[in-house]
Amino acid sequence: MTKSILKIALDVPLDRLFDYLANDTNIQIGHRVLVPFGRREQIGIVIDVSSVSEVNPEKLKPIKQAFVKEAPLDAEMLGLVKFSADYYQYPYGQALLSALPARLRQIAPAASRKQYAYLLTEVGRLVNIDEIPKRQRILREVLAAMQLKTRLTESDLDAISSSARKAAKALVALSYANTEQVLATPRIALAPIVPEPELNTEQAAAVALISREISTFKPWLLHGVTGSGKTEVYMRLMQKVLQEAQAQILVLVPEINLTPQLEARFRSRFPQFTLISLHSSLSESERLHHWQLAQSGAAHIIIGTRLSIFTPIPNLKLIVIDEEHDNSYKQQDSMRYHARDVALVRAKRLNIPVVLGSATPALESWHNATANLNANKYNLLRLKQRAVSAAQLPQINCIDTTKVHLQHGLTPQLIAALKLRLQRQEQSLLFINRRGYSPVLLCSACHWIAPCTRCSSKLVVHLGQRKLRCHHCGHEQRIPHQCPSCGNADLHPTGHGTQRLEQTLAQLLPAARIARVDRDSISRKHALVEILDRVHNQEIDILVGTQMLAKGHDFPNLTLVGVIDTDSALHSPDFRASERLFAQLMQVSGRAGRADKPGQVLIQTAFPDHPLFNALRIQDYESYANTLLQEREQVQFPPFVFTALLRAEANEYALVQKFLQFAFAHARHLSDAVMTYDPVRPQMERLKGMERGYILMHAQQRPALQKLLAELVVTLRADKLANKVRWAIDVNPLEF
Repeated sequence: MTKSILKIALDVPLDRLFDYLANDTNIQIGHRVLVPFGRREQIGIVIDVSSVSEVNPEKLKPIKQAFVKEAPLDAEMLGLVKFSADYYQYPYGQALLSALPARLRQIAPAASRKQYAYLLTEVGRLVNIDEIPKRQRILREVLAAMQLKTRLTESDLDAISSSARKAAKALVALSYANTEQVLATPRIALAPIVPEPELNTEQAAAVALISREISTFKPWLLHGVTGSGKTEVYMRLMQKVLQEAQAQILVLVPEINLTPQLEARFRSRFPQFTLISLHSSLSESERLHHWQLAQSGAAHIIIGTRLSIFTPIPNLKLIVIDEEHDNSYKQQDSMRYHARDVALVRAKRLNIPVVLGSATPALESWHNATANLNANKYNLLRLKQRAVSAAQLPQINCIDTTKVHLQHGLTPQLIAALKLRLQRQEQSLLFINRRGYSPVLLCSACHWIAPCTRCSSKLVVHLGQRKLRCHHCGHEQRIPHQCPSCGNADLHPTGHGTQRLEQTLAQLLPAARIARVDRDSISRKHALVEILDRVHNQEIDILVGTQMLAKGHDFPNLTLVGVIDTDSALHSPDFRASERLFAQLMQVSGRAGRADKPGQVLIQTAFPDHPLFNALRIQDYESYANTLLQEREQVQFPPFVFTALLRAEANEYALVQKFLQFAFAHARHLSDAVMTYDPVRPQMERLKGMERGYILMHAQQRPALQKLLAELVVTLRADKLANKVRWAIDVNPLEF
């Protein structure tokens, strides 16, 4: 009998499948297998089972092991990863394996937490409860519950009594019940059930419009001011979708920090449905378990960060993308996909709706929703009012730092506003997007600034640890006692970071309870949740934090937001910098005055009359976005052209330059429809000890760029020079 030939995707940098002989007739497409590859063994995924091979079958190696007891990956997930790998010019095998939980990439069966379910036998169905003695009360209760429900899990039994599992085993011994293994559902304390708030006119209209087309593909851009109740719109739509048996919903969030608050809100609204989260803070076993619950259909609501878009979800009926403008949805290494764009492709393939919510949509999304484009672009829905009737948008004022004396980086107006909130027992948030104590260590004599030896950047002062640290590569060193350049002992931390601002506030306002939220302060698991709980319990007066505090959080008693330093972004060479800054400031401003108390935002800047601040004062995203789009159209920047970068890095720039010159010449030869620019160095010329360069390509039509990239990648992979540099294609890059 001829053995089947398996075409298998492996985690190797080669864009091809590998043929092996099957040793098990139960192997299906999507199964994990263990195969010999060179001198080692690797986990692979079966992509095809056939009887044909380009290689003589006698020369093929058999697989070592097939994990046929595990559920195979479904065709929908395999197809989505294949599309993404082709579009983003990345080897399919590497893309597929990287989309799996770490436990599924290891050479072992996927061990996950199991629990038992107890099912009545035919004998058990006919048993009269009265035949069991009344003294065996728990046994009677378990049998009655089983006759009512037929099948009880261990969680169901625990809800009856702590000794109910023992009673269930007694029923098995009497042949009244059988057992089977099932995936355990997460044991999480139920959140208090919160009554549904009444929708305002705009919310009700948005829910009605989307509900009419809830069973078809349509992208909806929900543009709502901060506090306008976008989450309530999501929940009403989820409620409608979950009425369908076994329906599943995927909710994408940009960062882990937003999951606890969303989880709590969803659990209180949907206590009867299984909800899981998928993000990098989970342990490997937790992530695998949650992933399997989604794959099996047992999880009804899946909340996750960008990688969750590749999770197998067999009954997916709705995708929600919260804060759709956020850059965190773009993967910056390996396969450089954008989760929002992949979500749109997935929704179209499944013919389901996708809802994108933001107070400051990405310009690409805004263009798709407002320009006169072809069909299947976005449908725009606006929420212009805050959901709480008494809540008003905060008053935004700019403080000209050139006309006042700063006290440790703070203006007198901001200090006075902080003192006023303390008197009123209201809360404040100070936003500074720079962690550490200060951004540079400066010599007062020769103006030496502590550099990173591995990056084209400066070392940040972390005074508490007496260390200088690079926030790009992680390099650390002790703070020197004297200048390495001139020997001067007068070294000054210059500028402000979150740590210095926290210290300054403690000196200025000794009675204030202050908490700092940045990557350094919340490295411990659950640290952020604990801080947010303290804020809600009125145990914190002033929050100091970076952008992780700028979005998604709802603090009813927070009435003041102070923005410390944003001017560097106003004149950045990055053409997206002003768009990002406007979104960031709108988001952080939206934390103020979300309940019945008026909010105020004070922005410290040397450029108070900048057009960005003028638009921000009146909360006019639409006009500012349209102005930016006009500017981009004039200079032919995205979204009016389609772009890609060929990035390269090596220990020596000469190698990078030689490789990029070869790629540049070949790209120019391949296509006249794509504009290919000369190789250049990025602003960060050296990163983590590697010298860097890139080539920019852009085209008026997406197919022309994709055709060029597909042909160029084949040529580059075949060239010997490509083995001497680390290179990657970045399609639709966010950073140039």
